[in-house]
Order: sequence, then C-alpha cells, then structure tokens
Amino acid sequence: MIRQKRQAVQADSALREIQQLIDRGDYATARRKIRSRLLFSRASTPLLHEAARLERRAGNLKAAISYYQRLLALSAHDAGALNGLGLTWYDSGDWQQAESYYQQALRVLPDYAACLNNYAILLHKQFRHQEAIGCYQRLLTHDPHYREAAYGLSTVYAHTGQLDEAATQLRGLLQQQPEEPRWQNTLGMVLLRQGEFNEGWQRYQYRYHAANPDAFFRLPALTQPYWQGEPLNGKTIAILCEQGLGDIIQFSRYVTRLKRERQAAEVVFLGRPELHALLITLPDIDRCLTRFEELNGVAFDCWCMLLDLPAWFLTHDPFGPLPPMFQIEAHRTAQWQLSQDSKALQVGVVWKGNSAHKNDAQRSLAHFNQLAPLWQVPGIRWVSLQKGAGEEEVLPCAATQPALALGPRFHDYADTASAIAQLDLVISVDTSVAHLAGSMGKPCWVMVPGIATDWRWTAGREDSLWYPQMRLFYRHQDEEWTAVIARIACALETWVKQQ
Repeated sequence: MIRQKRQAVQADSALREIQQLIDRGDYATARRKIRSRLLFSRASTPLLHEAARLERRAGNLKAAISYYQRLLALSAHDAGALNGLGLTWYDSGDWQQAESYYQQALRVLPDYAACLNNYAILLHKQFRHQEAIGCYQRLLTHDPHYREAAYGLSTVYAHTGQLDEAATQLRGLLQQQPEEPRWQNTLGMVLLRQGEFNEGWQRYQYRYHAANPDAFFRLPALTQPYWQGEPLNGKTIAILCEQGLGDIIQFSRYVTRLKRERQAAEVVFLGRPELHALLITLPDIDRCLTRFEELNGVAFDCWCMLLDLPAWFLTHDPFGPLPPMFQIEAHRTAQWQLSQDSKALQVGVVWKGNSAHKNDAQRSLAHFNQLAPLWQVPGIRWVSLQKGAGEEEVLPCAATQPALALGPRFHDYADTASAIAQLDLVISVDTSVAHLAGSMGKPCWVMVPGIATDWRWTAGREDSLWYPQMRLFYRHQDEEWTAVIARIACALETWVKQQ
C-alpha cells in the first residue's frame, strides 16, 4: 500500500512537471520525460494519455496509436482513448477507421462534446453535410457554449449555400468575441457572396490578420504605410498581388483606377510572371513587377493588397471598368490561325483547375471525356485551352473528337488571351481562364460547384456582376457533373441556332 501511494505521488509529480514543459512548448523534453516515467509506471493512464497526445502532435502517428491501444488494453471503454484513436486515424487519412472509433467513443459517452466536434469535422470533410449539421446541433444542444462547434456549423451552412444561417451563426459568435479573426473573415466571405459588399470587404481584411491561424497569407514587413483609401495626390502606390491567378485577373481593374480616381502620381503593380505580358497592357500602370525582391529598387509612399482595393471603390462604379480590360497584341493572335473554317463556331473548353486548390475536388472534372455530350452539338469547332494538368487528355481522343489542343503551346496567359480573342465562346470550370475570358468581354459559360461556391459568384444569380457576358451553370448539391453538362448541351444547341 505504501509503495502504491509513493508511486502515485511520483506519478502526480511527474505529470505536473510534464504539464509545465508542455505549457512552455517544450514538447520534445516532455516526450522524453513521459517515456522515462512509463518504464516504471507502465499502467499509468494519465501518462499514457499524455504520451499519445504528444506523439500525435509530433506527427508520430504509429507511436500515438500504440499508446492509445495500450490504454484500451487497460480499459476497453476509455472514451478519451477511443476519441484519440479517431483523431489519429483522421490525421493519417484513414477516415473509415476514424469514424469507427468516434462512434465507439460516443456509445460510451453519448454527449462527449470534443468527440462530437471531431466527428462533425470528419463528416464535413466527406461532404456528408446534413449528418455534419446534425452532429453539430446535437453537440450545441448539450453544450451551447462550445464555440468551435458553433463555428464549424457556420462553415457547413456556408458551404451548402445556407448563407443566412451561416451569417446568423457567425454574428452570434462575434457578439461574444468580436475580434476573432477566423469568424470575421468567414463572415466577410459569406457577406460578399450575398452581395453585401460594404460590410463584406471590411471583414474580409481579416484573411491576413496576424492572429488568424487560417490566414490565406501574411502581410510582408514593409516600412511604408498601408493604404486605407485616402487621396493619393502626388504619391506612388504599390499594389501587391495575392491568392490565385484568377484573382489577379479579376481585380486588376481596380489598379487602373488609382490614378484617375485617387490622383496617384505613379502606380506600381506586383503581379506574377505568367501574367506579366497581359498586365502590362492595362492602362494607368507605370511599372509591372513579377518578383517581390524587385520592390527593393522602387521608391513608393504606400502600398495595398490587391483584394483590399474594391472596398475603396464601392460608392461609384463598384464593378468597373467593365470588360474588355486587356489589349491583345496582333502578332500573338496571328500565330494560332483559328479562323480557317468560317462556317463553324469556335468554342474553347477548360475542364480542370489547379489541383492544389482546396475545393478542386468539387470544381474540376475528372477527365476531358466528361464533356463528350457537347461534341454532339453540330456546327462547332472545339478548341482545348487546358494548360498543365489534364492537357494530355485531349490527344487520345483526337481520332473521335478533333479538338484542337492549344494548351501545350501556351507560354503565358497572353498566349491564352490571344487564342480566346478568336473564339465565339468559352466553356470552363471555375478557374483562371474563366476570369480571363470574362475580363476580355468574351461570352463565357462557367461550371460552378454547388458545394463551397466561391464568393466571387453572387448568390441567387446565374449571371456575373463582374463579367456582363458570363453565364453560370451551377452543379447543385447531390448532383453529378453529367447533369450540368447535359444542361450546357441543351443551351449550346439553342445558342448555335441563334448565331
């Protein structure tokens, strides 16, 4: 008995020491201490729990699983260990195993809040949205103050287009904690999709807040002040690009307004190499750079991120100047020779975006062949504008569908633009080429995912406030792309007859 008490006291002391190390962020030392203590206290449940958590945090998932299994060998109904195993399998990408352990933990403790939250996150990841909503609501009924669950529920609402519900949920959270940057940023995107631009753009600035763990990027450390919409009389302003190529194309229109409407003396635009030949054709831009290091050789008075500019132009012509925005050089256009058959309408297609995009599984088609129903519409000459991933998918189909594959020959977006200039229509998934076609004033039909729809497409509209010649074809929830493509084929038949 005395020995057991001594071991218990020693274990408590060790746990306190380990907790202090964890609080200081010294996880490596904490792990070593735990391993050492477990040599003498192999059945210490608290030590095993801490060991498993630390190994999982360090990314040593096999070691974490081993510790959790030791816990379950001591007590098969340890809900904490079951939940921990679920988390560890989730981290390893085995969602089936993760779900199994979450369910086991909830059979032991039906109102286990942390496990319900973890399970809802898993369901959301698997696009099982109604189940995720039910799981979050079950948790919040039991514990209405569980803020992570309330935020998680708002994101499911937002991704499924229940924007009013998402906004209500987020506003409730912000009443409790007004400066939480994730909630502010998410509400900003919800409001932008709803067309509430004044408030939306102000909140969207939280996307790069220093305290936002989900920040899209971090602001660079520049000594010049950040522009907040004040007059620029006689000043030089630098505009820095951010996020994707489509964003740069869409919002570069505001860079052209800084001289005319804000009286800037000079405008410096830091873009991307792929867009350089295109961006230099924009009016009222003095320098167009492609690398951040080039700013070191430029004298400027203030600076601003590209997607903060719209907030300062909302009172007059908020979406202008309207397309066409770019000048297409004649020598580039001549190299594609797309106008040989005057009887056929020429339609360009793009079926994949950047695979690194977080919603790419919802927005990109699996293969070029999925567009096959469109080939049945007569009177069209098809042109592939696909560049990068997917461009090779056209070639095996060439015998049955003579689509002209231009993508492999493009060097930059100016090449893509010069080809688009000769087309009658572009049909694209939600990616940068759609923004390019739209910015050129070219008729463009965009296949828009119904899950996590981008805020750039205003809810409730099948047209675009940004591009007058654009038409949106939504993939509704629980709908396959085949249904969307069938609708496009019908619209295409009508369009051909009208030309």
